[in-house]
Parts: sequence; C-alpha cells; structure tokens
Amino acid sequence: MAVSQAAFSDFGGAVSDLFAAQGDKAKAQSDFAEAKNYGLASDLATQNEKFTETSTAIKEAQQQRELMLNLGGVSADTAGSGFAASGSSLDILRDSASQGAITHAVLSQQGLITEAGYTEQAQSYQTMQQAAIQAGNAENNAATGSLITGGIKAIAGIASIALAPVTGGASLAVGGAALSAVGDPTGIGGLY
Repeated sequence: MAVSQAAFSDFGGAVSDLFAAQGDKAKAQSDFAEAKNYGLASDLATQNEKFTETSTAIKEAQQQRELMLNLGGVSADTAGSGFAASGSSLDILRDSASQGAITHAVLSQQGLITEAGYTEQAQSYQTMQQAAIQAGNAENNAATGSLITGGIKAIAGIASIALAPVTGGASLAVGGAALSAVGDPTGIGGLY
C-alpha cells in the first residue's frame, strides 16, 4: 500500500500545528509572567508614591519646626541684647520667615512632583500589565487554533491512508456510490 503525497502533507501539517500549539502555550505563560511582574512594579510605584507623600509631610514639619526655632532664636537674641523688636531685628525676622516660606514651598512642590512621577509610573505598568495579559490570551487562542487544525490535518492524513486502497485517495463514500450506481465502468472487474 503506497502512502500518498497528500497523506504525508497532512501528517506534516498536523505535527507542525501541534508543535506550534506548544510554542503558543509557552509564549502565553511568559506573557502572563510578564503581566504579573508589571503588576508588582505598579504596586511598588504606588507604594513609593505613598512613601513620598509621608516623607514630604515629615520634611515640611521638620522645616517648619526649624523655622520656628530660628525665629524664636532671633527674637530671644534681640531681647537679650536689650534691643526693641524694631528696625533691623524686624528685618531679620521678616527675611527668615520669607526664606522659611520659600523652603516650605520648594519642599512641598518637590514632593508633589515625585508623587506625580510615581503615579504615572504605576499607571504605565498597569497599561503594560493589561497588554501582556491580552497577549497571553491571544497566544492561548492561537494554541487552541493550532490544536484544532493539527487534529483536522491528522484526521485527513489518516483518511487518506485508510481510503487509498479502496478509492485511490478519493472519498470512500463517493467511490462506493459511483461503483454501486454504474457498476464496473471499465468492464474489467474490480475497482477502477
């Protein structure tokens, strides 16, 4: 019994599709692992944003305390020297308060900038996580498709081998129907 070229082609396609399915499943697992890591990175960026918010509040409180100590020190030095709270001493107090307000504003703004950066980073990682999940789902769908087409090609190969002696590779139903309908069209007996 000779195996037809179509049977070899069908079996080769089936094997190729079945291996492709395994490759697609491996890619899907990698995509889902990547998605998990993006999720962890997003969580870390969100935590860093919260840490920055807390850290900025602490720095602002420390700076405010330092400013109050400096202003109190200037007032105490002025009073201890026997000077009135006027003229140069008021200028020093006003300048110290102004510098303190500027330092406080800079600390606050730097904290907000850093927080915004971490928020954006977290959102970026969430977007990449969703993309990796979609890629993993697509790879799983491709694996399913490859398994289906591989199975169909294997069945076609088996059918080609099984039907080859009877019909020369044609469908058994068609070949059998033709013989029963017309008898032996060649006049020599047997299958044509």
